Formats: sequence, structure tokens, C-alpha cells
Amino acid sequence: MFSLMANCCSWLKQWQEPVRKVTLVMVGLDNAGKTATVKGIQGESPEDVAPTVGFSKIDLKQGRFEVTIFDLGGGKRIRGIWKNYYAESYGVIFVVDSSDVERMEETKETMIEVLRHPRISGKPVLVLANKQDREGALAEADVIECLSLEKLVNEHKCLCQIEPCSAVMGCGKKIDKSIKKGLYWLLHIIAKDFDALNERIQKDTIEQKAYEEQEKQERAERVRKIREESSSPCDFFAVVFNPSPTSERSEGEGRS
Repeated sequence: MFSLMANCCSWLKQWQEPVRKVTLVMVGLDNAGKTATVKGIQGESPEDVAPTVGFSKIDLKQGRFEVTIFDLGGGKRIRGIWKNYYAESYGVIFVVDSSDVERMEETKETMIEVLRHPRISGKPVLVLANKQDREGALAEADVIECLSLEKLVNEHKCLCQIEPCSAVMGCGKKIDKSIKKGLYWLLHIIAKDFDALNERIQKDTIEQKAYEEQEKQERAERVRKIREESSSPCDFFAVVFNPSPTSERSEGEGRS
């Protein structure tokens, strides 16, 4: 009877909790398996996915959470946009290709850049050591060592959990249990510190929007100046009535 009452109280408490909207960023090098992981979480087949160019966005329900995940492209040329999504993020999912030993140093450097950013430092981080189904994949302890993960997360005050997994091994209810476990951990940590995180995110988002608006105005001003200079009457006169050195030589050659 006592057990039944405890379960009822626990269920009632959970039911009374408000639905919380959270945003997560999923990052990692190209070909780490980010999109396959997202598709698996959604219940879709994670196989034969195309590389993400730019970003993709998914929305899903996890318990009392309405979760938005930004799956950000991992190519070198696109990583510069990651920082534009940090302000509204409550946590980070960093996907690592644990079978690609040659790129571990690049992975480490990229992770350092992410965690040292002022809008990420202090937020919880889930590391998915993906592709464990492949021959030669590094074990959890080896991934931690290669990335200097313990030192890194302590330095930037990020709570962290690492989960060895394989995104392509299942989907829907058969999704790799480690991915599901890791996502549960991340949302649980966010829930425990939700008010403080939410306050920080509101502040960071306002600052980010103000920065983007300032950049937009500065770009518009640069474009306006370029258009004014290119349409100047003096410039037009110089182009029409001052022949180029090449044309002068051509005319001289014709007269001789």
C-alpha cells in the first residue's frame, strides 16, 4: 500500500510539473553521425542520410519537455555559424566519431572552441562516442583520454556525461539505449537548474539579437556606401572620357 501511494504521489508531482521548452545544439565534426542520431531519436531510419549543409531543426516531445534540436553542419566552412545558436541553447550534444582516430585531435580542438565560448561555458554537455559498431572504435576511456575531456569540462565548469553508442543500430523504440539514456540525463540536469539557465538564456538571447541587428545595420550601411560610390558622376566621367593605357597603345599603334 505504501509503495502504491508513493508511486501515485510521484506521478501526481510529475503531472503537475509545467511543460518546459528547451533548445539543444548538436555539434561535432562532419561525418560524426549527428544527423543519424537525430533521425534515430525521431524514430526514423538513421541510415543513408546526407551530410547536413548549414543546419536542420527538429522538434520532439520528451516527457514534460518540448525539445528543439538544432543539428548543425560539421564541415570546416560551416562551423563558424555554430556560435549563432549558443545563446538560446540550454545544453550541448557533441557527437564524436570514435572510429576515426586520425581526427581525434581535430575533434579535441573543436570541442575546446565550443566549451570555451562564453555562451556555452557552464552549460551541460552530453558527449556521444558514436560508431561503436565499427572495428577499431575507441572505448569510452580512450575517448576521454584523447579529448582530455575531464580537464576540459572542469576548466569550463560544464557538467558532462559520455555515452558510447551506435546511431545506426536502431530507430524508434529500438534506438540505441545509450543515446536515450544520455538524452534523459541531459534533460534531467537542465530541469534541476532550469530557472537559472532560463534566466541566462533570456539575457544571452536579447544580447545576441541586438548584436545581429547591429551587424545587419552595418552591412546595410556598407552596401549603401558602395552603391553611392559606384554611381558617382565623377567616376562615370572618368570611365567614359579617360581611356585606359591599353586603348591608348592600341590607337597609337593604329596611327603609326
